Amino acid sequence: MHQGVIPLLDKVIKEAESLLGMSTENVLREGLKKLLSSKVEENNEVIENLRKKYGVSNYQELEEKIREGELPGHPAWEDVILWEELSRHNEALRRLIRQLEAGRVVS
Repeated sequence: MHQGVIPLLDKVIKEAESLLGMSTENVLREGLKKLLSSKVEENNEVIENLRKKYGVSNYQELEEKIREGELPGHPAWEDVILWEELSRHNEALRRLIRQLEAGRVVS
């Protein structure tokens, strides 16, 4: 980690504790939850655009349309891969959010 980052974070966290009346743990937990949630929202925007673009509800349906020749393979295959990856990424992000909400590791 870059020199100076930890002291800066420590200073900001201490100020946030005072301003918000929250413990360090809660400041960090809530901040991390917001970050993870915003990434889920970003992914969902991309997924929604793909839904609209192809008129399908999920990447499996898009893949099926390509296999049946209803859609050309390019760029649809790339979009299938992207959609699947974003879906998996969202699952992992949501798992982390659940852990933060539960205050413990959950599967």
